[in-house]
Amino acid sequence: MHSDVCTARVGRYVILIDVDGRTHAIAPTSVGAICEEDGQSILLLPGGKVVIIEADVIRTAKILSGEG
Repeated sequence: MHSDVCTARVGRYVILIDVDGRTHAIAPTSVGAICEEDGQSILLLPGGKVVIIEADVIRTAKILSGEG
């Protein structure tokens, strides 16, 4: 599990690095669901966009809530 999945918080956005190394600025309230598969979290975003990060569901939820 990478320690640098969440690189920063900027205003209402969380800056995340996905499994392919792409950077995403995501508003936590836009995440419709978080699913876990093989220790990775799959974030479902509006329009059917999917972002996969190297963190389990609990860590991902904490990152999005500002607790982690």
